[in-house]
Amino acid sequence: MSRNLRLAPRSSRPRRLLCGLLAVAFVTAACSSSGDDGPPSYSTSDRLKVQVLPQLAATGEDTQLADSAAWVVDATVADEDEGTAVTLYARTGDGGWAAVSEEETDDKGHVALTSTTPGELQVIVGDDDDAIGTKVSTADAPQPTFTDDFEADTVDLKKGGVWRTREQGNIGLRTCSRADASAASVQDGVLQLSVDEDPEKEGQDCQLPGRRKQVAYRVNGHVGTEGLYSYTYGFAAARIRTQSARGQHSAFWMQAVGGQHKGGAKKGGAEIDVMEYFGDNHPQGGLTSFTYYLDKAGKKRTVGGWVPDLDQYGDDWSKKYHVFSVEWTPEEYVFRIDGQVTHRIEEETSGRPEFLILSLLSSDYELPRFNGELPEHMEVDWARVWETGPKS
Repeated sequence: MSRNLRLAPRSSRPRRLLCGLLAVAFVTAACSSSGDDGPPSYSTSDRLKVQVLPQLAATGEDTQLADSAAWVVDATVADEDEGTAVTLYARTGDGGWAAVSEEETDDKGHVALTSTTPGELQVIVGDDDDAIGTKVSTADAPQPTFTDDFEADTVDLKKGGVWRTREQGNIGLRTCSRADASAASVQDGVLQLSVDEDPEKEGQDCQLPGRRKQVAYRVNGHVGTEGLYSYTYGFAAARIRTQSARGQHSAFWMQAVGGQHKGGAKKGGAEIDVMEYFGDNHPQGGLTSFTYYLDKAGKKRTVGGWVPDLDQYGDDWSKKYHVFSVEWTPEEYVFRIDGQVTHRIEEETSGRPEFLILSLLSSDYELPRFNGELPEHMEVDWARVWETGPKS
């Protein structure tokens, strides 16, 4: 099922006129011919690998439609020094070319570039006579198969919604909290998930398990597409502005249809936590990505962890929206923030259909660290999936 689906600068560098003096490493040669304001001439080389990913980048304070996000161009340059400049050019409306993104390679020769301009693109490494590059197109990226821009109240099943409240709580990890439909609302193109005092237990305190501390009972915003939408393999992304306080965590995650079973991830499915944010000023940065599955003996296995060096991806999680995504294939999970890779888990992955979950949960173990004011909020601008496997 698809919701609200629509299939649908830096200054340019001078053109280099030299073409033909090619290094031995180049397997084929091609001169760019994009005009005086276009990119430099370059040769093609098998050292440059490029993949156009979906629209996975959109940082900012304002809401916007999923179609306005930037495509991510993932490039790897073999045998290249760290810090080498890689530039992305996009075809302009007048038929010329404009530089739209420039980044430097990491220690593995990898770089992620972005463009909000649809159509033809050129990726160029360096700008000297030995520059290498290639042409690609945003048409090479997977097409979206599920989109919710929250332009309508899609958490109301009576109105044809595709999200339902996951009515869990007052048990397990959340004896002092429960999910409730009142903690999830859609307005002005945004899904707002909240943690607030439980109106059904007003004036009552909850005894935290194993602690002397008591806290007010809470309701949580907790919605998912179980029974309404699921998929197997592809990209899933959500543009989220988190809460700021500790004591609850924003999350975008997935679970296997029908629950997890033992036998490993491929057979038994997995929980895929694309992101969890535990609040500003967390000693470990506050942001995690994990996956959980049951092995052949039924023992829970955990892979993933805290996002290291979080400041390189942003320090404004509760002030600006960021796109959190996972690329899920049979061989690996790749977690990204606005197109930048934060975790790559290379192992057998879930082989079963998974459904989407968005939540702001206050679990018993984090409530003693609550340092905010109720209600706390998490905002979701949009959620989108690009399926690459069999349709669920």
